[in-house]
Amino acid sequence: MKKINLGIIGTGIAARNLHLPALQKLKSKFNIKAVCNHTEKKAKEFSHIAGEVPYTLDYKDILADPSIDAVDIILPLDLNYKVTRDALKAGKHVIVEKPLAANMKEANLMLDLKEKYKDSIVMVAENFRYRKVFEKAKKHIENGLIGSPYSVIWNVFYFITADNEYAKTKWRKNHKYPGGFLTDAGVHNIAAIRYLLGDINSCFAFTKSINKKIGSHDTMSVQFDMNNNISGLYNLYFSVNGNWNDQLLIFGEKGTIEILMNKLIVKRDGKKDKVEEWNDDHGYYAELLNFYNAIRNGETIVSSVEEAYKDLKVVLGALRSAEQKRIIKFY
Repeated sequence: MKKINLGIIGTGIAARNLHLPALQKLKSKFNIKAVCNHTEKKAKEFSHIAGEVPYTLDYKDILADPSIDAVDIILPLDLNYKVTRDALKAGKHVIVEKPLAANMKEANLMLDLKEKYKDSIVMVAENFRYRKVFEKAKKHIENGLIGSPYSVIWNVFYFITADNEYAKTKWRKNHKYPGGFLTDAGVHNIAAIRYLLGDINSCFAFTKSINKKIGSHDTMSVQFDMNNNISGLYNLYFSVNGNWNDQLLIFGEKGTIEILMNKLIVKRDGKKDKVEEWNDDHGYYAELLNFYNAIRNGETIVSSVEEAYKDLKVVLGALRSAEQKRIIKFY
């Protein structure tokens, strides 16, 4: 099958540490044709580790190249709409990093772009929808291993200081979108919850700012209800000193699924725990493979613009709930 000539727009942390390793494993399917960063030093460094590919400081140079089939947009999220629009106008296929947009107005415009440019593939790089641990958990739920789910609790406790490489990123520290880290990172967990259990119907939340050096807010707790009478609690804390934790619990009538990063444990009374663990790249390889197969083979996109829209709507709705101190209904 013919390779896809790919342009990479944005060569920051995510491009270097997450996308590029996956693309290098997929070198039989993608040819990195050119890369772009507005800072020449960063563009040149990325060009070197990507195999001395050509670099530019203006992403429109990539869009003007007729030999480039698709672009991987890995920019500050407030640029997602503008660059996606320009890429689709130029006839390129697009994979764009999550969250979908900086606000719901631009998220709606992204939906419009998806409908307008039907000949181009547009997908969102939400890697949690491709993580093996969640794929297997979804199968266990669908196969009735824990019976009907009735509740979900996810505690994510990190200790992010001002010298963290993500916190030091200017566009995250001085973010031009609501929520800061709560939006940028929190959309991952909402995507996974929705992927596993369905739509979130309403929520009530609170937020706090413990460490203002890492953004406007760093602490959020969200209570929510879902379809099929499932209730949930999601805690995302970035300033927890001394208690790092990432634990997802899904309670069913016949058992419990516990997920600790890449480890899945099925717990049922009177039965031995079923433990499974994966050593994958958290879904980056799989999402880019899905992008390739969608372009070349018409494969269904798992992380669609529509799903990413709903993910962002919940996160921004939770922030609005905290600000207005009221329940936000989505349906």
